[in-house]
Amino acid sequence: MWLILPVNIARPLLTGDVWHLTFRAGGLACPPSPGRIHDRDSVCLFSGGLDSFLGALAALNGGARPLLVSQGSTKEIGPQQRLAAALGLEAHRFEGRVAERWRQPYEGSTRARSILFFAYGALAATGCGIREVLVPENALIAINPPFTERRMGSLSTRTTHPHFMDRLNGVWAAVGIQAELRNPFFATTKGEMLAQGHHPRLVELAAETYSCGKGKRANGQCGRCVPCLIRRASFHSAGMYDGTLYLNDLRASSRNDDVLAARHAVAAHDGDGPRELGRWVARAGPLPADGTARALTVDAVGRGLAELGRLFGTVRWR
Repeated sequence: MWLILPVNIARPLLTGDVWHLTFRAGGLACPPSPGRIHDRDSVCLFSGGLDSFLGALAALNGGARPLLVSQGSTKEIGPQQRLAAALGLEAHRFEGRVAERWRQPYEGSTRARSILFFAYGALAATGCGIREVLVPENALIAINPPFTERRMGSLSTRTTHPHFMDRLNGVWAAVGIQAELRNPFFATTKGEMLAQGHHPRLVELAAETYSCGKGKRANGQCGRCVPCLIRRASFHSAGMYDGTLYLNDLRASSRNDDVLAARHAVAAHDGDGPRELGRWVARAGPLPADGTARALTVDAVGRGLAELGRLFGTVRWR
């Protein structure tokens, strides 16, 4: 069940791939893992991105004692280590590393990486007897509605979409994993998350986080992919200086595909009422069944889009 169910929930919503799996008997037994005394009360997925940093910070400021869980990759290990140290959590971070196989046929995307990331969370939670796995993500990126007609399917990742997380929670419950994924920012914009952060070095540390969705191909943060645009907009919305070193000047990126798509979405949905906005948001996948949660989610996506619109309004496009 553990192997079969994730395929069924991940394929249509997360990757769009057709997967063929072959199962065989045997395999290695689970290694013995003696319990250790600890004081952690939650697991917080910690990618080194701005949302995960703000999520860990919010947990600490709320009195929680989180165990950070990271997936190490070349571009993200450095920020993860520095940010964890700045939060005083360097001794409370688990880092998993999976080496890629650089041989043909090679899958260069990371759109299914969250399955591995969530597995690390399940491992840490069950190993420590923790019931809550925090997945900090702002509403606009979590839902990731299609900015244009052709941005459907796996082109716009759904790794933290509430429907995907809800179904994965069902898988965990079915196989006896006594932990639950929860996004504490499902109804919050990235700018609101940043404005709510409290740390004496917040401006400096926020700039050190890593958000770029195309950093694997670019040696740095491109500054014009959708995650980078939402990141830029969050600093602007929070009235905070953005010290991030971007590889591209936004003013000279008016013909970039991601920039065009984001500007199109802002223009197309500016002024949408709750019903029209809800229909657009629902195109990314089923929304929460609870009416209150659904309304809060849709409203937060609209506010996140408005943050992008305010950022674009300051740019003198070339």
